[in-house]
Amino acid sequence: MKTMLLSVIAGLLVATSAFAQSDAPRGDAGSGKQLFATKGCYSCHGFVGQGSREGPRLTPPMAYAAFVAQLRTPRLIMPPYVEAVVSDSQAADIYTYLANVPKPPDPKTIDLLK
Repeated sequence: MKTMLLSVIAGLLVATSAFAQSDAPRGDAGSGKQLFATKGCYSCHGFVGQGSREGPRLTPPMAYAAFVAQLRTPRLIMPPYVEAVVSDSQAADIYTYLANVPKPPDPKTIDLLK
């Protein structure tokens, strides 16, 4: 029962992520990668949004509206990135970069881990 519930939740998260990405404005992933570094996002969220002790995982990204809401009026210790600091266009670029970060390989497919 517990395994089935976890499978359903995982499926909903994947479906929600795919829907959220289709609802986001188109941005430039290359520019987003550069902005992710120059705006300092990597210092808390890791170079590819994998998360760290200081900031949560950002890949795959949450719904675009939630991403912008967190960016503009963050919870906890993250500083606010108001539009004067990160424009709407730049936010879309960063989101597109995060949406295009390749997923890590399944550990079962890595020979050294077998």
